[in-house]
Amino acid sequence: MAKRARVSRALVSLVMRNSPNVSEQRRRRVLRAAEELGYRPNAYARSLASKRLHTIGVLINDVTNPYFGGVYSSFAAAAEKAGFDLLVAPGTRSADKEAALVRTLLEHRVAGLALLSPLMTTKELRSLTASWPTVLIGRDAALAGVDVVTTDELQAARLVLGHLTELGHRSIVHITGGPNRSASDRASGYRTAMRELGLEPSEISGAFSHEAGQEAAREVMRMPRLPTAVVAANDLVAVGAMGVFESSGLRVPGDISVVGYDDSQIARLDLVQLTSICQGVDHFGSAAVQLLTDRIADPDTPRVVERIETNLVIRRTTAPARRGQVRRRAV
Repeated sequence: MAKRARVSRALVSLVMRNSPNVSEQRRRRVLRAAEELGYRPNAYARSLASKRLHTIGVLINDVTNPYFGGVYSSFAAAAEKAGFDLLVAPGTRSADKEAALVRTLLEHRVAGLALLSPLMTTKELRSLTASWPTVLIGRDAALAGVDVVTTDELQAARLVLGHLTELGHRSIVHITGGPNRSASDRASGYRTAMRELGLEPSEISGAFSHEAGQEAAREVMRMPRLPTAVVAANDLVAVGAMGVFESSGLRVPGDISVVGYDDSQIARLDLVQLTSICQGVDHFGSAAVQLLTDRIADPDTPRVVERIETNLVIRRTTAPARRGQVRRRAV
């Protein structure tokens, strides 16, 4: 390419690194030659030349969940501004597969890791991140040198339950997201906030999926006395539950109010209009990239846990609590 542009190799390197110490005329000449030759910078070669790694490895818990799409978009935009490329490993809600995916990312000489709500055990996380700059997004874990950006789950639970109790609800069931740490933190927030209000917590085990919401709703329908409101672990769970309620003769929200979590695109659909917790994912990305770049620059800094406050977006699926019991079909 240097020969094509009639410049030195050193000048080509300066242009590719976007150095300001190049005249505009020569810069255009090099870029024109690169376009004519179909040249694309090699990230690995660039790392070797500059002695700086330019790629962040990203593990996404579940690529089918709209929430993670929003978090990833936020992270990708912030990483690009910071001058990093991304190498993405799509998880499949499998803790067993996650460790292998992270090892593959590390084999590609990444500068650091961003793990979006990993399901693997804390012991596995400690082993994989012991010698690598890492930020956890959406999950807290007490690991030395591993920074965290996550939701303030207690603040979120207080928002939801404050809204529902203002509407007169007292019998409020939580459908959990399963045994993973993120879901456990969410359930813990629910229990604490319920007890602060003088109410008895009631939980049904689930998972972060539409199908889990359907199954949990069937369990709700078998309860001797129906609750007046359900708080779901995420929007997929909420929508799954709503479908079962309505097909069983319950009106949402006339007979039972439903609250989701994530304020995903699903929640905003005209036919859904789900009341949901908005986690502020736009801030997740910038906060996570800042923590990770700080960690890359100085691996020995104390770990940081940034808990981001949420907002409750109120839509059509919550209303004043019903009076008395309702008629329902068998499920």
